[in-house]
Amino acid sequence: MALRAPAEAQAKLLDVLALDTEDLMINRTVADAESALVALDTDAEYQRLVREAEEWADRHDEIERRCEHLESDIQVAKARIAHDREREKGSTDSKELTSLEHEIESLERRIEMLEEQEVEALTERDDIAGTWNAIKIARDSFHEARAASQDALRSDIDASNRRRADIVTARAAIVATLPADLIELYERQRERYGVGASHLRAGITSASGVTLTPGQIQDVRAADADDVLMCPDSNAILIRTAESGL
Repeated sequence: MALRAPAEAQAKLLDVLALDTEDLMINRTVADAESALVALDTDAEYQRLVREAEEWADRHDEIERRCEHLESDIQVAKARIAHDREREKGSTDSKELTSLEHEIESLERRIEMLEEQEVEALTERDDIAGTWNAIKIARDSFHEARAASQDALRSDIDASNRRRADIVTARAAIVATLPADLIELYERQRERYGVGASHLRAGITSASGVTLTPGQIQDVRAADADDVLMCPDSNAILIRTAESGL
């Protein structure tokens, strides 16, 4: 026996269809957002910037230690010269004075060499510090932008989940007013073919976008308003309204 249901009840399936379609779109949006979150959590560019910042930090520490060692060596040499100068003042031994003068000259050459190295090291340290700071800024800016993107995605997911909850409530309220056999047919066709109802408008079925043939249109016109018809192209319940153009 053919299924029958009030035309008004059949028309309400369009409301259920709209909610199901929106829910499907929301599910895809949430899935895309969750995938984007995973991609951000494992972002290769951010990890590269982190590693690069660590490498330049190590280089900066190394050149800093070198500058400190050079400065220490210079101070030691200067202290030795000052010590030798004091010994010269108190010495009358020509051999000792000659030896001290040779040592002072050697220390002065060493200081000159060390100071040249120190200038080079300080210049290199400034260059390294500049590069390191630039990388840190890039890393932190990337992190901030990524955090903002993550917050936006999580906010979208939360909003989508709230809307899904509203859809479940609204759908249940509509389904409760429909004949059980009608909604069972809708659910069965939806599970099998992906869509449960198809709105016939101006002779075109919404589920497939296909225009019914003249013979099919005639069959639809001949059916009673309470007859439950099936879309010949999508196998969904064919919903007739004033827009159907019959």
